[in-house]
Amino acid sequence: MCDSNVLISVIVPVWNAQNYLETCLDSIIHQTYSNLEILLVDDGSTDDSLEICRNYERKDNRVRVFHKENGGQGSARNFALDCCHGKYVGFVDNDDWILPTMYERLLELICKYKVKISRCDDAQSKEEIGKEEKADYLLSKEEFHKKFFCDIVGGHVTDRLFDRDLIKNNRFPYSKTIEDTRFIRQLLPEIKGEACTTEKLYFYTAREDNTSNRYAKTYISSFERAMEYQSRYEEAIRFFPDYKDLLLQKSTTFACGCLRILLKNKKKKSNDFEKMAEFLRKYKAEIWKNNSIAWKYKLFILTL
Repeated sequence: MCDSNVLISVIVPVWNAQNYLETCLDSIIHQTYSNLEILLVDDGSTDDSLEICRNYERKDNRVRVFHKENGGQGSARNFALDCCHGKYVGFVDNDDWILPTMYERLLELICKYKVKISRCDDAQSKEEIGKEEKADYLLSKEEFHKKFFCDIVGGHVTDRLFDRDLIKNNRFPYSKTIEDTRFIRQLLPEIKGEACTTEKLYFYTAREDNTSNRYAKTYISSFERAMEYQSRYEEAIRFFPDYKDLLLQKSTTFACGCLRILLKNKKKKSNDFEKMAEFLRKYKAEIWKNNSIAWKYKLFILTL
């Protein structure tokens, strides 16, 4: 029997978000599901973010505030995972906000489908909210694995609720752009299915100076994604042959994108360039036979 009044720990890593933080925190404290533990981890902010967090701690006894030296979003989340007490764990980014029923609905889905992870849809404009066709459904273990492994379903942790027993001692690995995906990949062997709703309950704020946008403007985003897909491709060769073609296409696309940026920046002799080029040379024959890979990438590989 699922306990519908268990404690949910909501983890918010905070870094220089004074212009967004109150909207974010108001959306959490006003959830229809009230049995929350809200952990705010200030990751070395240099603006008024920490004081804003302290103000919320003073007025709501569910809020716990921590302060640490800057170490990145993953390290702040890991800090909170070591301190939280909830049976379930959710994550909200400090410049986003959530709809009032989000955690009520995500817990309801976990109870309804008897799984350890649930997910809602998300929105990036207010016009999207409330206009979606609403439906709940279950992704089986096999469906979830394939759709996640091939990046057909998103890899965000922020639009999900996790049973803490699923997370166990797993933590966010260091990564500048895809730490969410790499975190969930660690959990794949234990995920027996994911309960989902098409309701848009998480709102992403498009912000020019956030971490993802900063690194997306450099080669780092392409490099980290290429490395991730290359790792998945080589795993698929051994265990998941049905996934190979799609993962090779993604590996090749991101690797070529990374190489072009490095060439533009005159870094052909860098270790990162050689890592990308080595993969493309190694699997050149497979890339050439893959009909989903565009000719421009195949011809580019011939120049390496």
